[in-house]
Amino acid sequence: MKVAVIGAGFAGLIISNYMLMANIDVDLYEEHSKVGIPEHCTGIVSSLTSKLIGDVSKKNIIKKYDGIKINSYENSVKLYTKDPIIKLDRVKLEVDLLNNFIDKGGRVFLKSRIYNLDEINKKNYDGIIISDGINGSLHKKYNLGFSGRLIYGINQEFCIDDYKNDFDVTFDNITSHNFFSWYVPLGNKLIIGTGAEDPKRLIIAQQNAIKYFNIKSKPCNTYGGMIISGINKVNVRNNKIIALGDNIGLTKPLTGGGLFPNSLAAYLTYSLINKGFDILDSLELSINYVLRILKKTNNLSIYLHRNPEIVREIIDISKKSNILEGINGKIDYDLHNDIISKTLKNKNSYKFLFNFMINNPKALFALGDNLLKDFLS
Repeated sequence: MKVAVIGAGFAGLIISNYMLMANIDVDLYEEHSKVGIPEHCTGIVSSLTSKLIGDVSKKNIIKKYDGIKINSYENSVKLYTKDPIIKLDRVKLEVDLLNNFIDKGGRVFLKSRIYNLDEINKKNYDGIIISDGINGSLHKKYNLGFSGRLIYGINQEFCIDDYKNDFDVTFDNITSHNFFSWYVPLGNKLIIGTGAEDPKRLIIAQQNAIKYFNIKSKPCNTYGGMIISGINKVNVRNNKIIALGDNIGLTKPLTGGGLFPNSLAAYLTYSLINKGFDILDSLELSINYVLRILKKTNNLSIYLHRNPEIVREIIDISKKSNILEGINGKIDYDLHNDIISKTLKNKNSYKFLFNFMINNPKALFALGDNLLKDFLS
């Protein structure tokens, strides 16, 4: 069996490596002369995701964190995770994934932009996987892709020492616009970034984030790109052609991160192929399964992004109800649906809900409504 993968971003690389592990012949096409460029992703994942990526991930760990500090309008709380949160070197990770693919017998064609599948159909592939990114045009030609909400994101690195063991995310409409901002210490440097639903508000939001975190020096590196936060409709497959990655919105709704969903989809595909399932059926089933998981936090994520004052209230009530005592040290950074489930099952959840009802019944109803929409999706 032989497949073509078009696009050597993370999604294309991880599925190519897992396909090789399943003894599938893979040809990988990439329009650039190098992988990992243009840089755009912060690269923060859970330990679970790092394991799904494999040994290559271990070689690209820049820093580990024990938790996240969540801020909203001068209120804050720290969440501790079950296992370390990991910051990966995103550029080198993709280079190493490509080298691993080549070392294991994969064929790669760099500087090979595919404008039409007629160019490669003569090679009689059993399947074609298009992973051309959110701005790619190839998947659209074959009626594949998603409709949903886009966020404009930016990261700036500052050459300042910071060795903290956690990182910050801030929900407000000052340091971001209908999203959140972040502060990620890396030891000998740090990252400040933000997202904005309105691109006209991105630069001012980033300037405000820099002021908020009291940074007075100039950045030593700047990069960014589009972030997908919530999808409405998705077309994954057209006969033997399947779309994968950002072009179908395979990202976490709350953070826009795509490493976990694509790694999980690739691993599940590999597992099904090894059990004797058809290659394309395995990939389609795996993608749709992961998309269903992601949709369980879709509406809630967008609601919190657009209503940061509710995040502040959640932080305040979490402290009053002691609900964090039951979930700290038990949650996974990438499993957002699991975090919600553990919170609702916590022994102090009734205190949390009672205080919310007293303080802001309208907001509690809105939260419940969005949770119900996600549950029924």
